[in-house]
Amino acid sequence: MSTLTSEKSNTATVNSEGTVHLERLDQRAIAVLTLDDPKRANAMSPAMGDAFTAHIRSIENDPSLRTVIVRGAGKDFSIGGHRDMLMKLGSGELGGPKDLHDFMMKFYNRWLPMLDLPVPVISVLQGDCIGVAPVFALAPDIAIADETLNLQVTFAGLALYPGMALPGLLLRKVGRSRTALMAIAGEAVNGREAERLGLVERCMPAGKAFEEALRIARNIAAAGSETVRLLKKNIGLRKEDLAAELEANALQQGNDFTTAEYRKRIAIYLPNNYA
Repeated sequence: MSTLTSEKSNTATVNSEGTVHLERLDQRAIAVLTLDDPKRANAMSPAMGDAFTAHIRSIENDPSLRTVIVRGAGKDFSIGGHRDMLMKLGSGELGGPKDLHDFMMKFYNRWLPMLDLPVPVISVLQGDCIGVAPVFALAPDIAIADETLNLQVTFAGLALYPGMALPGLLLRKVGRSRTALMAIAGEAVNGREAERLGLVERCMPAGKAFEEALRIARNIAAAGSETVRLLKKNIGLRKEDLAAELEANALQQGNDFTTAEYRKRIAIYLPNNYA
């Protein structure tokens, strides 16, 4: 993928690991993490999660870091969990409810290290952002949507309780009734509706969301570093805030994956939603 440049630097370092790429801009003040598997609509696999965590760990203690942008390559941010993973979870080959609980806890913890970052995280969302992927509208400090956004929490339609603390995160951001609309009724929302509901902080015309995120990131980078980090510490979401819900989610999902109802519904869902 192309190397980004900035007004303050003629070059940006680019590293890659699996299907997640890390770029550093503006004298390394801004990190850009890109989910980069557009042929699979950036489906979130354990391998991609491992790469995501590895990049987070590589930058979290860098004193030059001021802010992080997370985006998806191609027309979609992410279609959610990888189809192979979703099939295996219902097949029995990963074990029983306890094994499935452990698998899901590991899966959550591959993505939630973004909450360990001591600087603000900005997400850029476009196209499909479904299944578990809406966590990137809810967990970062600032979410910017492209007007092409199609955001949907699809778990209930699969007879599967949502994971990654999505119900609680939705409740924090949009309230009880709108959480019901999205998590129970499975209502899809576009970028403009997401902005109106408060799911994202801003919706931009098609193709302009990353540009807006970069503008905000540069404003953050220009602010006092210690003040920004203190504000992040005091108002940012922390992983420990989600611990009880993550455990409850994993327990319920571990049971739900063993049901005939899940197997029946996922067999219909995958051909209709995954190319």
